Amino acid sequence: MRPTYSFPESVVEAIVRDRYGHPDPRVQERMEILWLKSKNESHGRIAELANVSRSTVQRTLHIFAAKGLDGIRSFGWKGQPSALTPHAATIEQEFRKHPPHTAHEAARRIEELTGVRRKVSRVRKFLKDDLGMKCLKVAPIPVPPKKTIEEHARAQADFLKGGPGTEVGGGAER
Repeated sequence: MRPTYSFPESVVEAIVRDRYGHPDPRVQERMEILWLKSKNESHGRIAELANVSRSTVQRTLHIFAAKGLDGIRSFGWKGQPSALTPHAATIEQEFRKHPPHTAHEAARRIEELTGVRRKVSRVRKFLKDDLGMKCLKVAPIPVPPKKTIEEHARAQADFLKGGPGTEVGGGAER
């Protein structure tokens, strides 16, 4: 005998919201299956309308029955932890005291500190995602003006009045 599924109004509202609004398309697909089930569609019809297999429909409904909407939104993938994660505190402390100038320098110093060698792209990702650091753009150093403000204003006023140096071809030699 098939289990019966109950969909309270608050759950249906969450399903409708995440059916198109969730950032992960796989969660959207699962929410579509749940929405169709809340409309009392059969498993075969749900599979046809959602363009998935009957197994996917049954698997999704089983997850919903066991874990609710939180189970539908998560996939349980863990991934492998980074070899730099155990050294994160040491690296952060060192880099806060003496920030690296480039990602290449950061990779070299991380290898010296921890013995773990990583490519520059992985070091950038580790610094940004795990330590919250980011690359800063270098700004030009401002050069002091050659004229005072009064001299500059006077030269501009002369130019606007058609004073000396405003004739065609009367510019400075280069």
